[in-house]
Amino acid sequence: MSNGKVNFEKFLKMLAFVGVIAVAFALLFKTIFVQSVEVANAFSLVAQIIAYFVTAVYGFYYILSKRNAVITITYVISIIAIVVLLIV
Repeated sequence: MSNGKVNFEKFLKMLAFVGVIAVAFALLFKTIFVQSVEVANAFSLVAQIIAYFVTAVYGFYYILSKRNAVITITYVISIIAIVVLLIV
């Protein structure tokens, strides 16, 4: 295993950890600040983006291992849909 891949995997694991912390803060802020949920919504959005990113990267490694056109096209369409729907 190359050193670059090891560092990238460590980065993904750290990113997943940060995502879990963001979810915890979002839930905590939603509980504490019932009237004002803007901060909680911001943490929730950050956690969702991190979760989507980590999932997309690991999904990409899966499609690389399969080398199937249908799986690749489905993956690309799904990623585009996630990005577009997240922006809207």
